[in-house]
Amino acid sequence: MRAIAITATVALSACVQMTAIENSKPVPISAPLMAEIKAEVTRDFFDPASVQFRNVRAVDVSLADGTRERRVCGEVNGKNQLGGYVGFNMFGGVVVAGDFQQRDFFSACEAW
Repeated sequence: MRAIAITATVALSACVQMTAIENSKPVPISAPLMAEIKAEVTRDFFDPASVQFRNVRAVDVSLADGTRERRVCGEVNGKNQLGGYVGFNMFGGVVVAGDFQQRDFFSACEAW
């Protein structure tokens, strides 16, 4: 039983371990990058053509471990199979070599 408790504690601490942000700077999102973001985020949606986006922004962040990355976050709303919108949900990701990669952040649009 003790081994299970230790394993669970280690697993949970790994989930919440995040490198602190030292500095951040908002950056504009180009039209081609925005198109790529929308395509990636809506890839598995029931009706991608009807998806709504809001509060999409990009930020260059410098992390405490010395790494730098461009993060993108925003909110997305899509329709279900009955044709009704389900409500806005957060999404986030990073831009790597010019390509958007969706990632799960604990707080995608935190105050960067």
